[in-house]
Order: sequence, then C-alpha cells, then structure tokens
Amino acid sequence: MEVQTQAYRDVKEGKLERAFSEIAAVIPNELTLDDLKERFLAITENSDEITIIKEDQTSMIIELKVEDTVIPYEIFIVPSPEGVHYEQYYRQDHTIPEEVFELANQGHEIVVRTIFNGDVLSSFYLQLHLLWRLAPEMLFALDISAAAKIISRNYIQYHVENNLLPDTQDLYVIHSIYGGESEEPSQFWFHTHGLLRAGLTDVELIIPSSLSSYNGISDLFNTFVNNAIQNGNVPVNEPIVIAQSKAGFIQVIAVPWEEGLAYIGKRSLPFDLADVETEEVRLQPIDAEVSFIGGMNDRDEHHQLPSCLLFEYNEEEGYMQCFTKQFTENEEMMFYKTNEETARIAYNAKQSFGYFAEIFNAEKENKEFHFIAKFGIPYDEEEFEHMWFDMQNINEDNISGVLTNSPYYVTNMQEGNQYPLDFEHLTDWIIYAGEDMITPSNLYLFIG
Repeated sequence: MEVQTQAYRDVKEGKLERAFSEIAAVIPNELTLDDLKERFLAITENSDEITIIKEDQTSMIIELKVEDTVIPYEIFIVPSPEGVHYEQYYRQDHTIPEEVFELANQGHEIVVRTIFNGDVLSSFYLQLHLLWRLAPEMLFALDISAAAKIISRNYIQYHVENNLLPDTQDLYVIHSIYGGESEEPSQFWFHTHGLLRAGLTDVELIIPSSLSSYNGISDLFNTFVNNAIQNGNVPVNEPIVIAQSKAGFIQVIAVPWEEGLAYIGKRSLPFDLADVETEEVRLQPIDAEVSFIGGMNDRDEHHQLPSCLLFEYNEEEGYMQCFTKQFTENEEMMFYKTNEETARIAYNAKQSFGYFAEIFNAEKENKEFHFIAKFGIPYDEEEFEHMWFDMQNINEDNISGVLTNSPYYVTNMQEGNQYPLDFEHLTDWIIYAGEDMITPSNLYLFIG
C-alpha cells in the first residue's frame, strides 16, 4: 500500500493539492458536443464571461470569468452507462420521482470538471450554476466526486435562482456501514467522500460499540469539516474544540486512518501519536481481540485514500478514545460555528426571507404553523447578541416579534416582550409546519 505521509503533512500545513471536482448533469435526451457549443454561444452572445479555450471531438475547455478570477472547466458528454441503475445511488434528498430514473437511462451525462479556486463553497456553487445554464432540462445531477451522490434538480434550481451558497455538508456524502455479531448493530463505520476537492482529507468515525441513535454524528462531521475549510487545513494529531455541553468542551483529534486503526477500542495517549512532520505514517499493529468495521479488510482502493479518523479527546484525563453511545445520547450539545459560516447562514436567510414572509402572511393564523427568526441585536459598539423572536408582523414597513429568551448582554430587552426588528440584522429563520421544520437550507423540499 502506498505511503501517504506527504499528503498528511501537506493537509496539516494547508498545502494539500485540491483534487478535481466532477459533477454530471443527467439529461433525458441525446446531445452532441456541437449542440452544447451552440448553447455556449447563446449564453455568451452578449457577455464575455465565458470563453471557449480549446475543443476537440470529445470535449471542450472553457474559462469562466468571475470578477478578477478566471476558472477553467473541462466539459464532455457521455451516454448514460448501459445497465446503470441510478435509482440505487445515494440521494441527497427524495424529491425526484421514480419515473425520472427510467428517462435518465435513455439520456446523456454532461460532465463538468474543475479545480476549486479560492472559496470552496463559492466554487461549488459556480460549478452547479454552470451546469444549470448548460442543462436546463437536467433530470438530476450526479456528484461523481462525492461517490456519485445524486443531487436533485429542485436543489440546484433553488440555490441558483435565489443565489444561495450551499451548506458545507452538501460538499460531501457520509456513508455509514454497520454490523456486528449480534442481531442489533454493534459496530459502526461512518466515512465521507468528496472532501479531497476542497484540499482536505476525508473524515471517518469508527465506533466499535452499540449506539442508541445517530444524534450528533452529522453535526460532528459538519463542524469539523467547516472548521477545516475555513482554517484551510486539517489539524492532524492535534486536539481542537468543536462543541460544548453541560459537562464541558467536546474536543476531537484527527488521526491518519493508517495509524488510527491501532487505537480503535482503546484509551490512548495523544503523545503516542506519530509526529507527521518528522515520521512516516504507516499501518500499525492492530489488536486482534478488538473487533470493528473499517479495518484493512473493509477498505478497497477508494477507502485507502488520505483520510482522518476522529477520536474524542478527554483533556482532563489526557486520553483519546473512540466516540461512544454517551456522545449520541447528549441532547444538549452546542456545536461551534466559524464567523464565515455564521455569515453564510445570515446571507442565505436574507436571500430567502421573501419565501418566509410570504408563507408567514398566508399561514400566520394557522395553528399548525409557527414562525421564528433570529436577529443580531447590537450592544456596545460592534457587538451583537443573536436571539430568536416569535414573529408577529412582517410587511414592507415593519418586522416585529416577541423575544423568546432572556438576553445575556442586551439590557433594554426582556423575554416575552414584542420589539420592532431590523431586516439587516436577520441571521436565520425557521418555520415549524406540523412535524416539519423548514429552514433556508431545506426550503426547496417544500416549494417544488
């Protein structure tokens, strides 16, 4: 097996080369490269934002100009693979009618390949945006870089037409494998695909014991990945804080999987870990008495690429171990967000607030609906306390709501009182509709 020490050194220093991001729009009809070129010419007729740099009989390379940045894309068309069963692929959501997959089997794939330039989420958005312009008849998209995850047409249309940035978790897919010797699953392996295009390793959890739920697993991945993206590196073999509970801080250590397998099912000291800057990362002897899923026998070539196992770090006792059932049973964890992630959430909340207001004014008397929004209330000079309000009024002249919690810093507001609110301070919103929770991220699931 190839030694991947340099990859771990690079990712720790924020220098890991980004892999290609490859996404295909699946269309119901046949399309030639000449047809696609005509679409390009129509798009660029009154604009110089897209330029065809090179073309041959099988593909073309274009450049997209965004402000002062030029992004190259390779584009080619292939028939849908013979005998393919798209309906069996993992789906990001379930808005795609089953009959669509039959149409897809008879069509083509328009594949767009690029290397992200600059901000990862913006680059991902631009790739989806280009696909939408090239293939307005798309049935769905296939995120080849994320283990061929299916992205719905509704998702892409909603984000493109409303100019919304994707969530961090949209960049990757989490595969979960479970088993064990008993009837109930007692061993779990969660691992991502799709992060190499962000200049990161993929991320894994191996839990060699039973779980009562998956609570907190996706938040753990999302928080770790978001921090890695915003900081530009993976802090290999170093503890970082990702959440807080009543018991204190929750810290994780990311260990190269080759080394991490030896620590599954044990309490280990972090200073036993290799110094990736000076030592080679190699497979370590594994205790044969410890049974778990995710070992070498479970890893094909795709699961031997650079990836880090996450361990929980107990700072007080000074040891690390696999996450356990107790983590998923903790209902009061608060996962940290970076400033950049908070700004993205606020941006998307503002961009989609028109939908929120429209639904509010249509359903505010409906007892099945409950509308809350978060606003950053200023105090001191440039400080804001972010608090939730039960919305009471939304129109062109006025937004108002009842404060739902006691402020820590804002001294001129009290829980239970109604206040006028400034749209510019909006940072998030939620609609509770029966058993559904609608947010800016999943609104597309409900509006068609």
